[in-house]
Amino acid sequence: MFSLYEGGNAIPDSKPVLKADIKGVVKQAKSYLPKPVARGLQVDIGSAGFKVQSGDIDIFVEAQDVVDFYQTAKSKDPVKDAKQLLKKHFEQQGLQSVVIGRNVHIGVPYTTAEGQPGLAQVDVMVIHDAAVVAPWHQHGPRGAYDDPDFKGSELFIVMSSLAKFKNLKFDAFGGKLMNRDTNEVVGRTRKEVAKILLNPKAKESDLNSVKSIMTALAADPDREGKLAGARQDAARGLLKLPETALVGTPAWFRTLSGKIQ
Repeated sequence: MFSLYEGGNAIPDSKPVLKADIKGVVKQAKSYLPKPVARGLQVDIGSAGFKVQSGDIDIFVEAQDVVDFYQTAKSKDPVKDAKQLLKKHFEQQGLQSVVIGRNVHIGVPYTTAEGQPGLAQVDVMVIHDAAVVAPWHQHGPRGAYDDPDFKGSELFIVMSSLAKFKNLKFDAFGGKLMNRDTNEVVGRTRKEVAKILLNPKAKESDLNSVKSIMTALAADPDREGKLAGARQDAARGLLKLPETALVGTPAWFRTLSGKIQ
């Protein structure tokens, strides 16, 4: 349902990168970017650097910076054409590169902490409003990956369920909470969206994980309505919903029943 970080084995010769080597690889990748594009670089995207090792490393660059640098604004598809030119730029520097979806994947050579040669797959994600969108994907600095069960995809599934209850929809890579019928943007920052989806007193940290959302919903009279979509997805095996509920609520009775059986 949610394929957030595209690519997988886009660079066939690449190998998983150990946590200790991530910063060095990101620095190396930045050095290959055109300087005007590198100025808008957003890092700490996804789990790379926060788990023992990562199969690829995600970074964001501002789409408008890439379009401006390659002067493709008058093209039929400015971003698509700019990505192809960025790919060519990487290839001219001797890097493997391939464009898939929003990503320009590159193979970045580096020296491991143990002094061995390595090749990392770095996914250069070309994103509109990258600085606004990045906080939605910077889970690591907030400590989300300290929980081995945390998955960004599950978080966005639950957020979509909350949004649907209010006739809204959330675009994870646009950083936009929108009216489902008109596409009017009603919230962009994590603080704004938390207050709309949860309650007026909600904090942005309440959207840190599925568990924090469930805690924030514990006393919400609309809890089950907000979670209806998420429960359907859970039944299909797309996520697990930890129960956090006040005594006497439907969720509490459901949890109690599960323990008795």
